[in-house]
Amino acid sequence: MTSCLLPFFLVISSKGFHTYAFNSTAHTHRFPDEILAVTYEDGKWSKPYYDCGGGNIWMLTYTVPFFGFANGSYYFK
Repeated sequence: MTSCLLPFFLVISSKGFHTYAFNSTAHTHRFPDEILAVTYEDGKWSKPYYDCGGGNIWMLTYTVPFFGFANGSYYFK
């Protein structure tokens, strides 16, 4: 097992960064996601707009809901 401690750890950790550990001998299996996938048709394109202050460019956005409503209750898509 390898651990990375940088000499400037205290400076970095105060900015929201932390050390990490990597175990190269571990063998883990991937488990499939058990959530519903959002389809392309669920999303909506925005009209073109000029993003002042953010990108200072013309933009389009594509938004996809991550909640659905069925049978009187909300669920994650």
